[in-house]
Amino acid sequence: MDPRLFVFLAVARLGQLTQASKRLNLSPSSVSSQIAALERDLGATLFVRGSRGMKLTASGRTLFSAAEQMEALWNKTARDVRAEQEGASRVRIAASHTTAELFLPRPLGKFRAQWPETLIHLVMTNSQTVLDMVTDGTVDVGIIEGAPLRGRLRHERLWTDQLTLIVSHQHPLAERGTVGIPELIGLDWILREEGSGTRRVFERALEHAGFSVSELHVMMQLSSLRSILAMVAHNVGVSVVSRAIFDAEEITVSGVAPVTITGLDLTRTLEAVLPGTHPSARALHLLDQLRHDARIRQQA
Repeated sequence: MDPRLFVFLAVARLGQLTQASKRLNLSPSSVSSQIAALERDLGATLFVRGSRGMKLTASGRTLFSAAEQMEALWNKTARDVRAEQEGASRVRIAASHTTAELFLPRPLGKFRAQWPETLIHLVMTNSQTVLDMVTDGTVDVGIIEGAPLRGRLRHERLWTDQLTLIVSHQHPLAERGTVGIPELIGLDWILREEGSGTRRVFERALEHAGFSVSELHVMMQLSSLRSILAMVAHNVGVSVVSRAIFDAEEITVSGVAPVTITGLDLTRTLEAVLPGTHPSARALHLLDQLRHDARIRQQA
């Protein structure tokens, strides 16, 4: 856009050279010369100069209408470019609690080493909310625990995880190491909140075995993995969590023991979910790191 058009628009809107010069932080003579040069190039008089200020001629009104449209397009383009640049230096992630605490720290650390200028915005919530955030475009990448997909969302399997029953070292089951499905009904349970991927996998496994979570004595529901570990360690109740907690460097696990539930398949997949639209370059780089980490875990 010809910079003289910004000067022209200021004069046309304010009707005074002096006021326009103050608005543009230019001298009145500079404003006047730019208007005169524009008139010479167009071969038309744009303003009628008078004691009461500057008024547009017919040609001036024609140019004013077109210049306003060009200004609007320019401003929109500038905003789009800034937004694109901002998006290139930021990646927004929503992840389930288990994934955020046990699986993301290592690949995010490698991602930051590769792209140190990139701002990472991570929201930790349950799998159902992660899906909602990916669907409405709030985040670029979601990590869920095998939740059902919707619409045009794309997904990719990353890690394979195994759930396990955990009990306090003080609990009788700690020494046994195994428990049958019918025995679960007599235990005091601390479960994740509804909408949690961990809870959904556990519920489906019970249903497949002919049982229901409604048969369990659920005395507490928590959304924090660390809170669940603390409660179980103090023998408040038992719970089901990812077996990866016992290998994670990021979490100190003490006072709890894993117990195998015989006859119950608690295998699950952790998946990346992306919007149907083309993801940003940084989101694709992040996905590459997640894939790499999944391969490392698989080989371990």
